[in-house]
Amino acid sequence: MKTNFKHLIPFIFLFFSSTVLFGQAVLDSTKKTEKVIVKMKNGDAFKGEIIKRDQHILTLKTENGELNLLAMNISAIENETATEKFSNPNPHGTKYIFGSSGIPLKRNQVDYQNIFFSTHFVNYGITKNISVGGGFDLLSSIVGYPIWFLTSKVGVKVSKNIHVAGGIIMANGGFADFLAMGYGVFTLGTNESNLSVGTGHGFFSDKTVPLALIVNGLHRLNSTIALVSENYMIPSPHSSGYVGTHAIRILSTKSSFDIGMIIIPDFYQNGIALPFVGYARTFQGFKSKKTTHWL
Repeated sequence: MKTNFKHLIPFIFLFFSSTVLFGQAVLDSTKKTEKVIVKMKNGDAFKGEIIKRDQHILTLKTENGELNLLAMNISAIENETATEKFSNPNPHGTKYIFGSSGIPLKRNQVDYQNIFFSTHFVNYGITKNISVGGGFDLLSSIVGYPIWFLTSKVGVKVSKNIHVAGGIIMANGGFADFLAMGYGVFTLGTNESNLSVGTGHGFFSDKTVPLALIVNGLHRLNSTIALVSENYMIPSPHSSGYVGTHAIRILSTKSSFDIGMIIIPDFYQNGIALPFVGYARTFQGFKSKKTTHWL
């Protein structure tokens, strides 16, 4: 018997949206303390309160004790209104699984992503608002039908916890099929928990892609676990037009590991979902000559 996923989609959205918004309310109600994040040139980051500093040494009070950091090794110091709920910031708060939120990458930040062990993708923050990326699939290249991707994004902070972004995605499907799509997205929330709603329009090969609805979300449960959901609906008279990816994300200071499933009702008539695994890591990237910014 064919499973009708159309009836499940509204419940998926309702459940995930409620979870994200409830999580945001919990974060906002948590007691907040002003802290800073000290970023080092080697990519390390330390969160705490500055006790003292001079031209050579910065002393930082962290939850693990005091740290003396050489000023010459510091790339930046950023203010952060942190909560006591998480031990470290989400290293991939701007990224869902395949798509991204309206929150832009930070300047000089490099994000590497691996999907299914074969697909490799890199995003780079050119400025605090503009990022570019590209990638390829290894297995398809080996068999002679290479799949590649190119993307660009411009993101802007409108107000506290509200971002908007627009971008372009281009991809070669490996069999002379070419995809190009422009998209726009509105994001409510932070790197820790957010909900994004957007739309996209473009063409695939010689056919125009109908206007697609995008609904994505991320909710951090604790310091090491987050929930991620990415949903696309493309109107079609012959199919459900729904593609959804839902995953549990395991977080560390710089990396994340996704375990989940991809649901495409038109491909899986009996309700079988395709298992999904992914890995991502963030790097500091290139440095400008002026690398130390004292508060």
